[in-house]
Amino acid sequence: MHLLSTVFSLFIFVYLSGILNCYDIWNDVPCFKQFTPEECKPENVELLTVDDYDKCGPAALEKNARNYFLGASGRRLTYKDNKDAFSRIKIVPKVLRDVSRNQINSSTLGIEVDFPIGASPVALQRLAHPDGELATVKGLSNFKTIMILSNFASTLIEDVGKAAEGTLLQLWMQVYLYKDRRVTLDIVRRAERSGFKAFVTTVDAPVHAFITCNARAKSFSLNASVVNVDASVVGNGDVSDLSLTFEDITWLKSQTKLPIIVKGILNGNDAKRAILAGASAIMVSNHGGRQMDGTLATIDALPKVVAAVNKLYPRRQVFLDGGVRSGTDVYKALARGARMVFVGRPTIWGLALGGSEGVRKMMTLLRNDFNQTMLIAGASKPSEIKEDTLLPALNKLLGIIDV
Repeated sequence: MHLLSTVFSLFIFVYLSGILNCYDIWNDVPCFKQFTPEECKPENVELLTVDDYDKCGPAALEKNARNYFLGASGRRLTYKDNKDAFSRIKIVPKVLRDVSRNQINSSTLGIEVDFPIGASPVALQRLAHPDGELATVKGLSNFKTIMILSNFASTLIEDVGKAAEGTLLQLWMQVYLYKDRRVTLDIVRRAERSGFKAFVTTVDAPVHAFITCNARAKSFSLNASVVNVDASVVGNGDVSDLSLTFEDITWLKSQTKLPIIVKGILNGNDAKRAILAGASAIMVSNHGGRQMDGTLATIDALPKVVAAVNKLYPRRQVFLDGGVRSGTDVYKALARGARMVFVGRPTIWGLALGGSEGVRKMMTLLRNDFNQTMLIAGASKPSEIKEDTLLPALNKLLGIIDV
């Protein structure tokens, strides 16, 4: 009885601490109101953490552009839980470990990266800065990492590819499976010719969900437009083919020699089927809370996906997208089995606050925070990060953590 009481108390504490620590002021700002938090006014602003970018970035945008990037589906439950869920997980450091041989580099699908953090696909980046995706490339160009270009980018594939030439940055291309396969193949061929190294196919959007403030519809009246897909396709809402099955992953795999990452997976069975269909890797994602509201936070979905993939094909990698705002979040994702994490909105807030330099500073903060977290937790490199430094660890109910 005492053990059950302890377990219950522990989970109540972890749950409540997650709620109390993750208040997001933007959830309470009306759609029509232009708003700047007091600490984000020019005379007060200090961008010392990614949370600071999260708080101040939206204030730097015109309200319709702000609403587009902040937009989430339904009651915004999944959007909020993506961040809150990380706070429900606690790190139990291992002390007196020799961490003097410190390194944070890793590899992903044969690509060497300086650190296991990349940039997720985010549409219409010219809404955040006049140079849009080109500014993002410039901001990330001195990092050996990965940027995923959105299917709905506001910059031509060819221009992004050219901007990344001669830099350390590697490009992946997001691609949807359209009813008219010629649209999909056009993106694939153009990305191949432009030096992209993989394709990320998003599978959680047979239709685009309505998002708060009707922000998606209003975004099309702003100073940015989708340039790599015909406007009639986007305007008709023909995002994907409603008849899609896992066989269509196999079809896409047959059309290119580049790796296919399947993005939008939240359960182990779907992950296994995607791997069997030809996926080279899985990205656990819920579209940043912009599709199904009330679904799992990505960090909560991650362990079962990792377990399923490891059981089927241990060499296949799993990535995570959604809710990452700190180095501790990166650590927790890697401890639960992710090979790499990707961030979306923080990149946009960097763009909004400082263009390419804002993106560079945001990513530098996240990288440094991750490295510091890793060292304090007792790991000198990503491969030493283990789930037994997390509480709750999903492979145990309470138990004794072997430190």
